[in-house]
Amino acid sequence: MTFPRALKIGLTLGVALLCPRLDADGFSPKTAASLIPSQVAKMECRYFTELLGVASKAHVEKQLEPIKGTEVDTVVCCPMGWRFYNFPSEVDTTWKAPDTFPRNVALFPNWRKMVEHLNSGGDPLREALAATRRLNKAFIVSFRMNDSHYIDIEEFPTHNNFWRAHPAYRLGSEAKSAGVSTSPRVFNYLVPEVRDFYFSVLEEICTKYDVDGVELDFQRAPRFFRDHEITEGRVVMSAHIERIRRMLDRVGKERGRHLQLGVRALHTVEANLQIGADVLAWDRAGWLDSITVSPSYIQTADVGVDEFAAKRTHAKIFGELNFVHLQLAGTGHNPQERRYVTAETYRAATLSFLERGADGVSFFNTYCVPQPALNRLTSDLLGRFKDLGVLKQADKLYTSYATTSTLFGRIFPAKDRKTFQIFVADGLSGSCRKAVLRFETKASSRDIPVEAWVNGTKLEAIIPDTLELFPPLLVNLSAPKRDNVKFFGVPVSALKFGANDVKVATRGEGSPSCDFVSAELALYMGK
Repeated sequence: MTFPRALKIGLTLGVALLCPRLDADGFSPKTAASLIPSQVAKMECRYFTELLGVASKAHVEKQLEPIKGTEVDTVVCCPMGWRFYNFPSEVDTTWKAPDTFPRNVALFPNWRKMVEHLNSGGDPLREALAATRRLNKAFIVSFRMNDSHYIDIEEFPTHNNFWRAHPAYRLGSEAKSAGVSTSPRVFNYLVPEVRDFYFSVLEEICTKYDVDGVELDFQRAPRFFRDHEITEGRVVMSAHIERIRRMLDRVGKERGRHLQLGVRALHTVEANLQIGADVLAWDRAGWLDSITVSPSYIQTADVGVDEFAAKRTHAKIFGELNFVHLQLAGTGHNPQERRYVTAETYRAATLSFLERGADGVSFFNTYCVPQPALNRLTSDLLGRFKDLGVLKQADKLYTSYATTSTLFGRIFPAKDRKTFQIFVADGLSGSCRKAVLRFETKASSRDIPVEAWVNGTKLEAIIPDTLELFPPLLVNLSAPKRDNVKFFGVPVSALKFGANDVKVATRGEGSPSCDFVSAELALYMGK
């Protein structure tokens, strides 16, 4: 492939810096709380929503209603879920020509409603912006760099005409996307036409709508180049990011203010390098205003906030707060099969992120919690979210889950035994009255003896009255099964601020085998 001179220079200077493997630094070595009230009071709180399925102004306002009167500062709005651009775009005109390609509308009937709304003069993006301004909050567009939703179904209705018309622009021919090392049917960013298309849509949004900035979402489908082209891809992607930064500078100058550029990044610096995203180099170049460190879909604080905070030059660091716990029961594809994150987990992760160097938090997909549970959650959680006293005094649930998107690699699932760390951001002396540790196993472990330790202290197995450590937002099909959970009482004196060493194992040789899939540590605060 032929590169322009500027890219050749970048490639020559950058290969030595980009290729070495970076090891995750692990959790912060802090051993005592250091947050002060003013520091927490000025943190930024972001709240994600999207326009997928939206077909009326009333629907837009309903999505934003739960954050009215809350301490949310910024709405992060995605107008292009599942490859459909739900605003009257002149770049992507799928909404004008919906019948160019065959579509199985029965798979997502709301697609037809979105198209009809746009053709009747509706503009959900403009309506979302206006509703956000009435709430006196900033408005940032979440822009998906790729999207793998339903790409195994060519006639899924939301696939836009550009994707349908250009199969040659895709990375590979596999029917389904799996891990980052595969070549799914998402776009290949080495194709100039792909970069130009995405840039043109983004430029159109920033020109037509009075947004405060953009967050580029690298997490939603973290695959942009083939494995053997990652090094080449890093240079191309960096040039693409610089092009976007220059466009934002130009538009911002015309409006007399700075327009933000952020990225929603994978869980560690190294994970981003492996997909061709040299996030820290973009930060050093002064292109980024924010980096949101994401665990992907399942909420866990085991992401590299510490590493990003220690190595960033300019950008603010946000820890992402996702909307579901690990859920073994059900598929998680409908509201009755999701184990929604409660206020106790949100507060634990927020305190953890702030103590480990984050400047704020970003809620992702929380808007998907069904009503009236969502209003209960936001009114309880976000009314005094920036009060350090409330954060410290509230009960907490620290979680570590079965996901590859964790700071220390694949903590779970673990066959028969595992040693790992949970970062506790609470000062415990005199403020915590009880602590309980819960492990979940993939299959029944009712007759399997299990032992656990925290910081070398062996724990006593207990049998609580309820399976959840805190009341769930909704009782549904995602609830854990009694035969799959093990509980242990944790002496408060055994815990400490910072990284706590946790060990779990089946008892002795010859014991039946099991797979551990998660750990949850509950702190019950107050005397």
